[in-house]
Amino acid sequence: MDFHDPLNAVLEIRRQLASEKRRLAFFFGAGTSMAVGIPGIDELTEKVSDKLSDFYKVNYEKVKSSLQGNAHVEMILNRIRLIRELLGDSEKYKYAGLSGTIVKELDSRICKAISEIVCDIPQIETMPQLFFAQWLRELQLKCDFPIEIFTTNYDLLFEHAFEKANVPFFDGFVGSVAPVFTPEAVEPENIKVYPPQGWVRLWKIHGSINWYFDKSKTGDIGRIVRLSGWELKPGQELIIFPSREKYIESRKLPFLTFQDRLRRFLNSGECLLIIAGYSFSDEHLNEIIFQGLRSNPRLAVTVFHYGEKESEGDLFILPEIGRASC
Repeated sequence: MDFHDPLNAVLEIRRQLASEKRRLAFFFGAGTSMAVGIPGIDELTEKVSDKLSDFYKVNYEKVKSSLQGNAHVEMILNRIRLIRELLGDSEKYKYAGLSGTIVKELDSRICKAISEIVCDIPQIETMPQLFFAQWLRELQLKCDFPIEIFTTNYDLLFEHAFEKANVPFFDGFVGSVAPVFTPEAVEPENIKVYPPQGWVRLWKIHGSINWYFDKSKTGDIGRIVRLSGWELKPGQELIIFPSREKYIESRKLPFLTFQDRLRRFLNSGECLLIIAGYSFSDEHLNEIIFQGLRSNPRLAVTVFHYGEKESEGDLFILPEIGRASC
């Protein structure tokens, strides 16, 4: 059994954070949102089902039952989007009794339900994110490099917290009325030039409840825009969770761009990545992190990971993935 000295761990983290020359990034998973009341993936799967009308609920459960094991909503979306790739918008052809038009509408309704569920959180519950934002505001003034935040969460907790704490941040979108995702603003190697160094970078690896794929204009090949307080219009789709299959290349663009950004950060010399609220259940992201550790000897990764309490005594035991990742 591995034993852990909390004091030494805290002192080591403080020492690493004290360096002004080290690049710093945070990786936040679903646990950081669950801590303030947003449903985890299993609860979210059930809540989405409850929000769907009878016809779409039946088809939602049909897709879920076709998957092995205890399928959750992201796995269901993944399968739906694979069917969309196969069928397009066809009414004629069907897969497992589902036409292309049905799965397209089912995709849209699932994403809308997720948005409604995630948005139904009182802002007073976001205090941990607000404290973090206030701390970042002071920390970023001392750093030689911009602080980067990677998150798999769809919610807007960090955006609300940054705005309340007056922390300037950049999320890859450019514009004022309907900001458009601009990958060239994320990808430059000289990240000290644009946007300003003092701005925190917020990279939402699995999308956001205020991202939309807009094909509403005739002849428009589609673009990804960020809009808050916006009802879906014809031709628009909510952009959350990337399909692992290639079904609409432009919809995958932000996800691939941010994954590449994470990969480049982990290979950028002396840097520190702090992970919290992440269960290490996404093998693709795990591989990016582990590859960074294998290829960059100057990379330090600190993981805050919960452990199960022993049946007797006060010890907590980390699962195998937790020990492997630390």
